[in-house]
Amino acid sequence: MSLEEEKMLFAQHLSLMIKGGVSLTEAISTLRREVKSGKFKKAIEDILKRVLAGEKLGNSLASHPRIFDKFYQNIVRVGEESGTLEENLKYLAQKLQRDIETGKKMRSALVYPAIIVSLAVVIVFIVTFFVLPKITALFQSLQIPLPFTTRLLIDSISFLKSYWLAGTAALVVLILAVRLTARLKATRIFWDKLSLGLPVLGRVFKNFNLAFFSRNFYTLLKSGIPLLDALTILAETAPSAVYARDLEKIRLRVERGEKISEGLKAFDDKFPPVFSEMVLVGERSGTLEESFAYLSDYHEKETDQVLKNLSNLIEPVLMILIGVFVGFVAVAIITPVYQFTGQLRFR
Repeated sequence: MSLEEEKMLFAQHLSLMIKGGVSLTEAISTLRREVKSGKFKKAIEDILKRVLAGEKLGNSLASHPRIFDKFYQNIVRVGEESGTLEENLKYLAQKLQRDIETGKKMRSALVYPAIIVSLAVVIVFIVTFFVLPKITALFQSLQIPLPFTTRLLIDSISFLKSYWLAGTAALVVLILAVRLTARLKATRIFWDKLSLGLPVLGRVFKNFNLAFFSRNFYTLLKSGIPLLDALTILAETAPSAVYARDLEKIRLRVERGEKISEGLKAFDDKFPPVFSEMVLVGERSGTLEESFAYLSDYHEKETDQVLKNLSNLIEPVLMILIGVFVGFVAVAIITPVYQFTGQLRFR
């Protein structure tokens, strides 16, 4: 079970137990025994000790920021202050459940293409380093003029055999450099901009971020968190550095007296016009929470649909690429064989 699933179940079960009249400390003590993850179990044990000592649950969660982010902490804290802890935990569990489902859908959409790519890489490696060298050595020993495709194949194999180690080292260095600089805000913004600009995939990332913003804003407002505080929490917990930056700018605009719909319109490349218009409708009618609930459902469905289309698009493209490679190798091998047999026939 993943950490996200453990956190979701903790909120869900805690909500149900409090609703059933179980005291907070007794509920946490019971749930502690059900926790599987060692890291999460230690955190819950520490939280139980703190709550037994008189500390608020929200403050206890804040002592483990790597497990419970500010979103989680604030919803619990507001629930305690307003006497709606059971309801807030229920909203939190529902939100986490949808996050988990969205993540699973995104991963499952990419599993099959990833398997195909991995198999293709293995096949290319075996053919390049074990099969083709023997065949090309045979062609060279025959001392016959080789067609362009065969010469290109031989040169490609020679290049790969000569520089594969340097290429692998360069790839490892590149991956390490990306990982080491990933914590830098400027680097994260660069990669997020690149991701959002990709064809097809960019649409997936955009819908995912819009769904995240809508769903989490709805959950925060429903839990009783003030609008400005909700924007602060969203800017700190957004999965995209680009959206986090823009949400902070929107928060400053709202702080100066603008409506949130006006702030969203200023960033129409991230928040499409229909999105800000739906928020405006919610502001005018006093149904802002419902507007964000609708937008959350809409963009989650959009994400699902784009992922399905992406999966359907990737599969045939990969098959075509593999077919082109196999066809090229076949032509490169068969053509000189025909030439050689033709020469033998005329001797």
